[in-house]
Amino acid sequence: NVYGGLAVAMPFIHTRPRYFAQVIGELLYWLDENRLTFASDYAIWKPAWLIEKFVDFQIPEDLQPEYGTISTEAKKKILGLNLARLYGFEVPGEVQPSHDGQPADRVPA
Repeated sequence: NVYGGLAVAMPFIHTRPRYFAQVIGELLYWLDENRLTFASDYAIWKPAWLIEKFVDFQIPEDLQPEYGTISTEAKKKILGLNLARLYGFEVPGEVQPSHDGQPADRVPA
């Protein structure tokens, strides 16, 4: 039950995006998208800019053969769904990961 928090790595998305791609690629390999969590050490400022950069971020094409890409579903998990699951928070259906392109609340049981 090991989870990785991205507080230390997240600022690199702005200052060293290629390095951030390598870090997130390794974390996704070793922990997978289900055990990574967004975090910020910005106690004074709002981290909206970091979240926006992460939503728009993609691993560079030349690194994709080694690390792959980061899907929208993986980003949703990292940005909050993983912590919601860990702490037992209820998540609205429209926010939950989709299955085969359908929102989770529309997937047949």
